[in-house]
Amino acid sequence: MRFESSIDINAPAEKVWALVDKLAEWPQWMPSIKKIEMLSKGPLTVGSKFSVTAKVSRLTVKLLMTITKFVPERTVVLQGKALGTKLTRFYILEPVNGKTKATVGGEVSGVLAWLARRGGQAISDEIAQAVKKRVEGSE
Repeated sequence: MRFESSIDINAPAEKVWALVDKLAEWPQWMPSIKKIEMLSKGPLTVGSKFSVTAKVSRLTVKLLMTITKFVPERTVVLQGKALGTKLTRFYILEPVNGKTKATVGGEVSGVLAWLARRGGQAISDEIAQAVKKRVEGSE
């Protein structure tokens, strides 16, 4: 089950990336993200691991995520599991005429995939809107 949210941001991809790349700061401006803890040392790259605590509806979920694809200033793909559900998340930045099209989404499978998809869609929508507001508001 796939879900995604796209939004146009009035800023170059490099500026959007500067915000996306600072995972530890996400809880400061993202209401659903309660905590992100880096489990790997060094900069983000393929194989980096971190834990995300998120509030989805009335549930608080802790996910262990691993980066499986990493293209600086363009794409990050993560994989993890929670509550018997396999989750893949992606963040894609596409430069378009000095602006950036940001796509946030994922795919879920497993016993509670229908619930995870609904929560994943809500968080994807929230992330897209929050990134736009944060980046455009800082100009």
